[in-house]
Amino acid sequence: MVVRQFFPWAGGTECQAQKLAKALQSAGADVRVLTGRWTRGVAREETIDGIPVLRHSTWYEFFGLKGFRKFGAYIYLASLLWHLFRLRKTYDVVHVHMLSYPAFSAVLAARWFDKKSLVKMANSGVGSDLRRMKNNALIPGQRQMLGTTLSADRLIAINRTIVDELTEAGVPAERISVIPNGVDVENASARTDYATDERLTVVFVGRLVPNKGADVLLPAFARVLKNLDGKDWRLWLVGAGAEQARLTALCEQLGIDRRVKFWGRVDNVASHLEQADLFVLPSRAEGMSNALLEAMSHGLPCIASRIPGNVEVIRDGENGILVPVDNAEALGDALLELGRDPARRRALGEQAHADVLREYGIGSVASRYLQLYRKLTEPTTPQPTVEQHA
Repeated sequence: MVVRQFFPWAGGTECQAQKLAKALQSAGADVRVLTGRWTRGVAREETIDGIPVLRHSTWYEFFGLKGFRKFGAYIYLASLLWHLFRLRKTYDVVHVHMLSYPAFSAVLAARWFDKKSLVKMANSGVGSDLRRMKNNALIPGQRQMLGTTLSADRLIAINRTIVDELTEAGVPAERISVIPNGVDVENASARTDYATDERLTVVFVGRLVPNKGADVLLPAFARVLKNLDGKDWRLWLVGAGAEQARLTALCEQLGIDRRVKFWGRVDNVASHLEQADLFVLPSRAEGMSNALLEAMSHGLPCIASRIPGNVEVIRDGENGILVPVDNAEALGDALLELGRDPARRRALGEQAHADVLREYGIGSVASRYLQLYRKLTEPTTPQPTVEQHA
């Protein structure tokens, strides 16, 4: 598995790679992770959750200066190619966890060393992986890398919008597979108590960055608090990011800082989900949100923005509520209405839990990947030549 960053970095892509690697290993696959060493203090080689992890050089850690990260990305590409060459006798498939510049070296290496390659496209819509590569979003030259990257043996789409984007980019349907993200459903305890509305906790889980829409959630929650008639509702934001200072100031400006708690990054998100009553995800762009799937697995009623990725998971009014993107008024009204209706919260939460168990368990997702790996690596039988006689 190739992923640009890995633990201790804990974004959605990194967490999904770690969960899938563990599930594949449990199913009998020999899995190792190849990632970049972007900061000092992290080991070059270690075993995490039973998975061998190798961090190869980017040189960025030797400079530590603003602006050198992009330079380090090119070193990363060369270093990744070298390590895939060095390890070429130990793997059959290169599985890349995002359509981005690392996929270029990975697909190139697979082609040169007679291996199979898979590239997962993790984001769609305004934050699309494909769009970011075309726009050279991370480093100059990504646009020129796109053709090679899209020639992977299989492109993985986690939602139907991604299928459309890949098709429009010229990828034939037979090289696109739809496989969703997965979550650990075995250890997800379903909620049983939906009765309260006097003291209710709303939880948001995600990085505090513009795409996640926390700046929409805060005015929406302020709207809720104006209509509570003395009830004790509170909002938890679980996650860290560059927007935290601005969001904290916005809380004070809205006068809701006593009802909002910023938890920062936490190691055990599940414990916060277990204590919450309602989950909200007002994102502007998603591929398929791990946080949303995990909240649903815990039986939480969920409100999410109507964007690609979320609409793949939430059936509006059946297993959750969808609201227009960037609409604080609609989001606030949905929070207030659902928070006041325990029976509806129960119906949505129980259906969400059942749906995730049926469709998004990480074990089931790992099985689908194993089937795909086997299909790609099985020997092809040459077709007999039929001789024609005059």
